[in-house]
Amino acid sequence: MLRKLLFAFLLSLTFSACKVNHLAKVQPQGYRMQPQSTAVPAADQEIKAMIAPYKEKLDVEMNQVIGKAVREMTKAKPEGALGNWMSDLLYEEINELMDEDIDFASVNYGGIRIPAIPQGDITRGKIYELMPFDNMTVVLYLDAQTLQQFFEKVAEDGGTPISKQVQMEIKDRKLKSVTINGKPLQAGILYKVGVSDYVANGGDDCSFFIGKKREDLGVFLRDLIIEHVEEESAAGKKIDAASDGRIKIFNQ
Repeated sequence: MLRKLLFAFLLSLTFSACKVNHLAKVQPQGYRMQPQSTAVPAADQEIKAMIAPYKEKLDVEMNQVIGKAVREMTKAKPEGALGNWMSDLLYEEINELMDEDIDFASVNYGGIRIPAIPQGDITRGKIYELMPFDNMTVVLYLDAQTLQQFFEKVAEDGGTPISKQVQMEIKDRKLKSVTINGKPLQAGILYKVGVSDYVANGGDDCSFFIGKKREDLGVFLRDLIIEHVEEESAAGKKIDAASDGRIKIFNQ
């Protein structure tokens, strides 16, 4: 709520600053140029004073330590510790929200907005840096043919963050093999896949997801990450993840 109020306030300032006064007639005049003053205008000082209390509260919230990372977790392809961690926790958190387990989860690579989470303290603000967009969590119900398209796209992209229930082999950016929970794709099954609404809506070149059966869980993906870190911390656990070979690349 605090962020929304601050945003609304700043937005109103922007609109008021964009008002244009049209002149009916302009008379040319000469002016002597003077060195620009470095003094902060009184109006700017007043605005800073108005914003200061909100900024202080927001800074306190964003600097709150919610967990600790055992090691640095980096973003990488075909897989990286950061993407693996995010996809695995998405799988776990969605299963807690659903009546039945999903088959796997995936986070789009471009949606991860920082290269790494460093070893040590994890702040709430760091998770906002990681996932700054208000992407919602969605479960898609997909047939084997649609999933085949998705995995072929993953192969062409050279990998993507995906939970450990999936094992893939890629050769020369072509899908060589894929299994879900140790089994190949099977016709006649509707697989349940956890993704962001951005991907479910066809983003990241996933137009084959448009119009597919889905369940919107009504929770931000970012909030699931924060909740997971807080739960692990409350249980006395530190955050840890690594590359584990769930996506293998063969170039020859």
